[in-house]
Amino acid sequence: MYRFLIVVVSILALSTNLYGDLAPSPTETFTLDNGMTIILKENHSSPMITSIVFVNAGARYETDYNNGVTHFLEHLMFDGTKSRNREELNETAEMYGGYINAFTREDLTAYMILMPKENIDIGLDIQSDQLFNSIIPEEELPKERKIVIEEMKMSIDNPDYQAEAFTRNTVYHGTPYVRPVLGYENIISTIPRERIMEYYKTYYMPNNMTALVIGDFETADMLAKFEKYYGMQTAQPLPEFDKVELSIPAGKKIKRAELETTDTKIDIAMNAPHFTDPDYFAYYLLAEYLGSGDMSPLDKTFTEGENPFAQSVSASLQTQRDFSLLHISATTDMPENADKILSGIDDLFANIDNVIPSEKDLHGLVVSLKTNDIYLREKLHYYGIIVAPMMVSTGYEFLENLIPNLEKVTRSDLKRVAAKYFTPLSYTGTVVTPKSEAKTETATASNTEYKKEVLPNGLTVVIKSNPDSRVFAVNIIGKNRSAMEPEGKDGITDFVNRVMTEATSTYDSDQLASELASIGANLTVTDNPYIPYDDFYTTNQYAFVKFETIDEFSDKGMALLSDMIRNAVFTEEDVEQTRRQMMGFLGRSSGSPREQCRNAFNESLFPNSAYSKPIMGSQRTIAGITRDDLLAYYKTFYSPGNMILSVCTNGSIDDAMAKLVKYFGDMEPVESPAIIVGEPIQPSSVLAKNVPMDKEQVYIYIGGPTPGIQSEDAPALKVAGAILSDRMSLELREKQGLAYSVGASASFDKDFGWYVAVMGTGIDNYETAKDGMLAEIKKLQEGAIDPDELTKAKNSLWGSSLTRNLSRVNQAYYMGVNEYLGVGYAFSDNWIVDLRKVTADDVQRVAKKYFSTEKYVIATAGLPE
Repeated sequence: MYRFLIVVVSILALSTNLYGDLAPSPTETFTLDNGMTIILKENHSSPMITSIVFVNAGARYETDYNNGVTHFLEHLMFDGTKSRNREELNETAEMYGGYINAFTREDLTAYMILMPKENIDIGLDIQSDQLFNSIIPEEELPKERKIVIEEMKMSIDNPDYQAEAFTRNTVYHGTPYVRPVLGYENIISTIPRERIMEYYKTYYMPNNMTALVIGDFETADMLAKFEKYYGMQTAQPLPEFDKVELSIPAGKKIKRAELETTDTKIDIAMNAPHFTDPDYFAYYLLAEYLGSGDMSPLDKTFTEGENPFAQSVSASLQTQRDFSLLHISATTDMPENADKILSGIDDLFANIDNVIPSEKDLHGLVVSLKTNDIYLREKLHYYGIIVAPMMVSTGYEFLENLIPNLEKVTRSDLKRVAAKYFTPLSYTGTVVTPKSEAKTETATASNTEYKKEVLPNGLTVVIKSNPDSRVFAVNIIGKNRSAMEPEGKDGITDFVNRVMTEATSTYDSDQLASELASIGANLTVTDNPYIPYDDFYTTNQYAFVKFETIDEFSDKGMALLSDMIRNAVFTEEDVEQTRRQMMGFLGRSSGSPREQCRNAFNESLFPNSAYSKPIMGSQRTIAGITRDDLLAYYKTFYSPGNMILSVCTNGSIDDAMAKLVKYFGDMEPVESPAIIVGEPIQPSSVLAKNVPMDKEQVYIYIGGPTPGIQSEDAPALKVAGAILSDRMSLELREKQGLAYSVGASASFDKDFGWYVAVMGTGIDNYETAKDGMLAEIKKLQEGAIDPDELTKAKNSLWGSSLTRNLSRVNQAYYMGVNEYLGVGYAFSDNWIVDLRKVTADDVQRVAKKYFSTEKYVIATAGLPE
């Protein structure tokens, strides 16, 4: 009934001075016919047996719409099975001298039972019944929701919660590991039983489980018991998941925030070798040495001495299935020490000998790891808890052979691996400081200064000075992007942006790249066309140039940026190479229902406006743009009167202004053509446009005009868009399963705005999807708005604003955007205040006034002709 896989003889105890003549019991691994992996480890030191079953279910396998369901389900799994009620399930183990519990991590859920060996059959019967036959009673959901939400609140109350969340969002951005294990209150409070059961039936399959059994048993007998209690459940196909790609980029990137925390927290993450890499074992010991307490060079550097920089410091190696990271964390009660600690880390790693243990310390480190493993194995269920994350990631065989492989590592191995991974030192991290308890608004603002000035040549300059970051960030807004583009040359702005950063009259392409690299500069002039939906900053309204370095290189950085803005040469080679790239992007875009639908929507809503133009142009227009066209447009578009230049620095306002005047103040003004944008139409009925495409999916855009950003209704419209988006996601995606991509929003220009609801769905679902979108708009106008969803929408907008303004370069970007929109560089702070004032009545009022289910624009792409 089972297939024997492998016998792993534990060689953990090769050292006779530690283990004497006692040979450890073998570890044997089996796979049942249904795919369940069983790892059996005999340990006859006490008459107890623990069975820990690991399910490959966690935040790693969730979505943004069910985040937290794994942990919630873990709670619900104790509420009864087909044959046992909640009391029987929880109290039987205790009645027979046992212990039952569970825990959830990012990529696993573990269910453990610890029983006296004579009662292990009872324990295995309970555990298998719980795993395969839980019924998730509807009547238990309200209670469990409250329990989990209270657990969230307890976690939130932890002084380190906000700092940990900020670090998680920074380090794991763009990966499933950014999701909190507990999820979010709005999801846990609303996720229906059907979605929970769907998740349960998907992941709680024997072929998605591994059991680790340790204790006083005979292997053959225990294997028979597992066949009896677990072998009858049939396997099911499992979802496929892409490998998580997580790599810390080159350079040192720190994000800072002032949050509700008691101390200042510094956390950095570095790349580490994958566990299959031979370098892993040497790196593992380097990490252990860095985190070894009194022996650690980190502790000696930061926590010792008369005036230590930190109260505590630690290092740990995170080993996941797809990646590894080294984390270094420090806590200090003096915010001013944060940069000293970062500099100290840089200095410590600058000489790799500082992080290499002596021969004596290396030997002691390995001995300590071996003995701790012995101590831990005596605590049967605790051993499973501690080893769970690594075992699920690497497999038990790797874990069993870890210590022997560490014993083979030499100091020369450590030096080689340290040089490979720490030279040059790269990391991503965070600095979180406690919120200041300022006595007055003036005192609060004293750390941050602003200045706005229009230079004699017409260049608008906004400067923000704040000491919280070493980053020197500049953003340039080129105003009236589509409106400035000559007739028939749609996309020329994007073309200019891509070529002007290639070479100047001062530097050729290689030299310019080298100069930028020498100051660690980041330069961004377009969104990434290879990343789906990465077009957040792309708009018909304006173009952007984002530039960042660190303050010590600010002068050279401004010189290089000025050179690109003023002296780009547009070589024929660069022009043609860029043209080929753009033609490729546009070719892919022409096959995208989403892109084509957006263009069709803009053409319908803005028929007499520059906003009807495709932002990147078309293959026809890009093919017809010459080098002379690019040069002429470049001189006009990036003339001082058409730019807003915003700077964020930790230097003084005067110093930044002096640099701006030095490098941009003598630019000659250029007379710009009269700008006419054109407002959206007011539909008098349903205005429909379709782009026929031979696709499996159809994209749908439904929307219409609204007032501009300075309208008193703008905050309520923004909240209305957020609520509509959440409702559409829940009803049309999560409940009805009609869509992968769905959402809604309200956007604004100076004098007008627009709302849009968007959805991609199968062609067969088109009518249902369209009717569903309109129904959700109707409900928003006429139905009740729950206070919790209103709060969630406002908090979501607030959180998104905070997140987008974490980096200095984005702060500079939004200062420039707000100036362009005519609301002033400090608009974001007031905007959040206005959002919080929005009531349910306000939302319904603007939904009735501006949204419509009878007079609207609908664009589709993918429907047959």
